[in-house]
Amino acid sequence: MRRSILLATAATAAALAALTGCDGGDRSAPSVAAAVPGAFDPAQAVANAGKEPYAVSVRATGEPDGGVITARQNLNTVNTGRREQKRADGTTLEFVTTADAEFIRGHDASGSWLKTRRSSGVSEFDFGGFAPLLLAQGPAARKGMETRDGVPVYHLAGHLGLEQLAQASAPTHAMAKVQGLTGIDLDQWIDAQGRTRYVEERMVLEGKAVVARMTFSDFGPAETFDAPTGTIV
Repeated sequence: MRRSILLATAATAAALAALTGCDGGDRSAPSVAAAVPGAFDPAQAVANAGKEPYAVSVRATGEPDGGVITARQNLNTVNTGRREQKRADGTTLEFVTTADAEFIRGHDASGSWLKTRRSSGVSEFDFGGFAPLLLAQGPAARKGMETRDGVPVYHLAGHLGLEQLAQASAPTHAMAKVQGLTGIDLDQWIDAQGRTRYVEERMVLEGKAVVARMTFSDFGPAETFDAPTGTIV
């Protein structure tokens, strides 16, 4: 499953399941930068962001369909990680992406792991390419400093069309085209190291407004993810 979990209302291994999310959130103006301890320049944070791979935990929630995805992913590198998707119908999908394959469980009633071909791209949770595009939109995209979960973050927001999505993320661009989208509205909160801490994506699918919300935490060195034990078909 790639970014289909975030960009589809009814379709994650391409179309095994769907997740869209969030309640719209508080759109009120954030505190001014001077009022937030640890305030920083977002452009400088993005320019100085580390290029080395790192691991992060992600929690994504969705409405109106409901559902929760929890994941441990490597970013700044080829997609590897583990994730679990609890769908609104009560079923659960599990994914393990190793260096050479992707394994899926929950696709049928057998309880066995299905070995599939992995994508050569980055994780669907890698938003490193989005912040520069938002910053390029000028002052209107700069919503200001905030403190969330005790961490100083800078709030960026704007609309990204298909061309910009292609620059930021090939998987996002491909799924947007499949869904007939012309673009998405994106809110992104970055920390002083240029890392994504929170994301909200808004779009209209089949005439229905949906929003995806993601939280990133527990940053650490890149990790190795091995194939799961058990029957693999």
